[in-house]
Amino acid sequence: MRALMFAALTLTSGAVLAMGTQPLANEELLKPVNTLFDAMRSHDEAALLAQFAPMAQLQRVTADGLIKTSDVQKFANSIATSQAYLDEQLLAVKVQQHGNLANVWTPFAFYLDNKLSHCGVNNFVLIKSEQGWKIQYLIDVTFEGDCQAFIAEH
Repeated sequence: MRALMFAALTLTSGAVLAMGTQPLANEELLKPVNTLFDAMRSHDEAALLAQFAPMAQLQRVTADGLIKTSDVQKFANSIATSQAYLDEQLLAVKVQQHGNLANVWTPFAFYLDNKLSHCGVNNFVLIKSEQGWKIQYLIDVTFEGDCQAFIAEH
């Protein structure tokens, strides 16, 4: 009986260790997301654009449930020409992946010149191409309540 328990514990320990490697696998997948926000902080239009796949879509769900579509190039240009310090902080990141398709769901807090501006949730759809992982689709929604409570929750 002890031998059976030892074998079960050994197998379980191996599974836990294997699960521990998952964040490292996600590191490559999350690179375009993290680089996007680094590019926003540094106002680097080229680096920002490089994170998106050709024909990528950028959308926001409005408070009344409508979808507002933005042009990725115009978005990148607005970031590059902004004089403000733009800092989007991810609060919790959930990743799902199957083959060359992945989904990244992440609540966020957005700071404008180091002051909390708004918060909400991003949903990224990423594809893996010859150039690596790229953002194919980004949709977000802003939270309409108390952002401090939202941040504390996540």
